[in-house]
Amino acid sequence: MYIIRQKISKLIFSFVCLASLVACETTNQVSTPRNSEVVEVAILMPMSGPQSALGQQYNKLIKMGLEDGIKTPVKITSYDGAEERQVLNAMGKIIAKNTKIILGPINSPLTSLISEQAKRHGIILLTLSNNPALADDKLFVFGHAPLKQLDTIINRLLDNDYKNLIALLPAGNHSHNVTKIIQNMTIQKNGTLVRAEYYSDTPESIDKSVNLVSDAADNINEMEDSALKPVVYIADDSTSLNLLFGSINKYNLDKKAIIAGDNRIDIDYPQTIDLIFTGSLNMLNSNVPARAKDLGVSHMTFMHVMAYDLGRMTAEYIGEKYSSQKFLSRLNSGEAFVGISGNISFTDSIAQRQYDIIKREEGVYSTLKSD
Repeated sequence: MYIIRQKISKLIFSFVCLASLVACETTNQVSTPRNSEVVEVAILMPMSGPQSALGQQYNKLIKMGLEDGIKTPVKITSYDGAEERQVLNAMGKIIAKNTKIILGPINSPLTSLISEQAKRHGIILLTLSNNPALADDKLFVFGHAPLKQLDTIINRLLDNDYKNLIALLPAGNHSHNVTKIIQNMTIQKNGTLVRAEYYSDTPESIDKSVNLVSDAADNINEMEDSALKPVVYIADDSTSLNLLFGSINKYNLDKKAIIAGDNRIDIDYPQTIDLIFTGSLNMLNSNVPARAKDLGVSHMTFMHVMAYDLGRMTAEYIGEKYSSQKFLSRLNSGEAFVGISGNISFTDSIAQRQYDIIKREEGVYSTLKSD
């Protein structure tokens, strides 16, 4: 009889474990003061499919942020938000649990899919999408628009008399659109887009493109009377940037030109490359990147930093006792939340971000002051 019971227990345990794996759902109880109402918070990230590795990392960083800032009992449940089926399945559970806040999803279509349901049940939703059309009185768009970083850094350089620009970008329609934007900005401020160079994702193509840009930078430096170097604008994923940096180092391009870009270009490369980029020194001065490495996040992109800030801001705005009215009031106050990704406030439920211009020279970081 004992053996039979033991076998049945094992069978039940195996079934429960299997069910948990299929659901891709985890719950964390953050313990703080007793005798307080537990606030249900849902995280909707892609936990399966092509984006699962990144989705799981964002999930961990959102939780870290929540746990760092929470002052009242919170129950955090993570759901798979990879596709329509998973999101709709998760939404049923989220509503059944009387969830107060949803953090996610990442993209616009999945956010739009659940927005009306969330609103009907009084759930406040903070999405990592950057689509302003989604914004509503209880739906806050937390994502960032990369082109705003482009606008910030290019206009700053043009305003400081750096008039010769070169675009060095991966081949594709998006890069051609970025080049047109840079060209329009330079024309408006009497600058010149000297060259646009596009490369494919092979070491040979990247090296050839950097060599051509290096020659163009030499020509500008020889012909121009100004002591100011040309600016080379770059933007890509970390794998291609590592190859790009190898060639930049090979041709000493960062000594002939200003290498500029958005936050993505600050990658861990073994050789020191001088850069100017948009971002925030708050991240560099925090312990979050080191702690994230312990969670398996080897490289912190701006999305990783935003995920942490989303969790931390949510925790701080919940405060010591949750009230949806008070929570919404904090979001709508216009007061800046000082995050590791920079200062964030909301206008008409859309995140407004203040970017620093950061200079990395000989491995030392500093913020360029506004003129």
